[in-house]
Amino acid sequence: MERSGTATSTDTIVAAVLDRAAEQGIDPAWLKDEVVEFYRDLHRYPELSGTEYRTQWAIGEALAVADVWFQECTPSGLVAVLRNGPGPVVWVRADTDALPLTEQTGLPYASTVTQELPDGSVVGVMHACGHDVHTAALVGCLRQLDRERDGWSGTVVGIFQPAEETGRGALAMLDELLNGEPAEHVPRPDVVYAQHVTSAPLGRVVCRPGWFLSHQRSWRVTVQGRGGHASRPHLARDPIVAAASMVGTLQTVVSRAVDPFRMAVLTVGTFHAGTKENIIPAEAVFTVSARTYEPEVSQVVEETMRRILEGEAAAHGVSIRIEEVSDIPACYNDPAATSQVADALTGVFGDDVVAPPDPFPAADDFCHYARVLGVPAVIWNFGVQAAELFDGDEPPPRNHDARFAPHPEHAVTLGVVAATRAVTNYLRS
Repeated sequence: MERSGTATSTDTIVAAVLDRAAEQGIDPAWLKDEVVEFYRDLHRYPELSGTEYRTQWAIGEALAVADVWFQECTPSGLVAVLRNGPGPVVWVRADTDALPLTEQTGLPYASTVTQELPDGSVVGVMHACGHDVHTAALVGCLRQLDRERDGWSGTVVGIFQPAEETGRGALAMLDELLNGEPAEHVPRPDVVYAQHVTSAPLGRVVCRPGWFLSHQRSWRVTVQGRGGHASRPHLARDPIVAAASMVGTLQTVVSRAVDPFRMAVLTVGTFHAGTKENIIPAEAVFTVSARTYEPEVSQVVEETMRRILEGEAAAHGVSIRIEEVSDIPACYNDPAATSQVADALTGVFGDDVVAPPDPFPAADDFCHYARVLGVPAVIWNFGVQAAELFDGDEPPPRNHDARFAPHPEHAVTLGVVAATRAVTNYLRS
């Protein structure tokens, strides 16, 4: 497909996908304006993990025009069931939460929302990972399937899951769907799907069998020292110096403890200490995130991290407390189910459906659906940015960047096409 060189390359790419979709009976053009406007509303009013109440309400409003049964599920999630005669059951998951970032896209529908965190601090809130695209695309998919009932048979369950970013949303949804009030209305699935945006050109779809996303673990490290006056440091036990030394030495976990032929990433993402320049605080707190694929590598990373932290604490005369914040297993795409999805997506996205040789070091709690339900699961990525943005020397911003901006129209439209094509292909087979 054309990638660059003309001002119409993005339009050409998208038009080719939509033409192939229309030939196969999938035509989201009639609802494009409504779904895109719904997406912009979600983007303008994002909500942090576990507080997605307005989003929950907006999803219900958007589904109310279709013949879909839906119900609130967990405090801020929602489940929707579209029945269309006998046949298999497909669950499709969309995550709904946003991130604590102040948006810098300059979009006319940019978020200006702020929220208070549990510690009392106030942060900007932004959909910087495309969960608004996922949510709008799944709403569009359900409405499209409702409109085209003659082309498929079975049941589609839309899972609008909160709190993916904390790694706890999937398990909460599963617990309520299997054991709570919705259980009597929601049939068990034969397969579970999810899609996720990525910083790639519109039209690009990434679908890989086997390990697709990494195992992610994170910890909060509290360094307890002894406070004092900045002019008398010898009477204190400075937790900032100790914590800074820990952060520096942790960079050797991957470079010196992990086999170079194995994948591991370790990042210190937050560091907080002190209130004033002339006060040595009593406490410093930082967080650590690790990504791996293989269980034995994960074990090496954790053991080395703990040994470094305990050794540095002893050297500086401070104490530490290590608390696990999240533990999200790697996502495994069932090979047979993935092949079926890839064939379906190739039918509309053409040669731009690719299978990378290696998995990605991102994480997603979608992994729990296959593990808990014991059924095949597939998650794929789709590009959401204009092809022209990749012509320059610098690539466009990626997920979790305050400048990340999916194409305002085409991203959602192609998300509807991808989800609809994957589902109808399964329910026609």
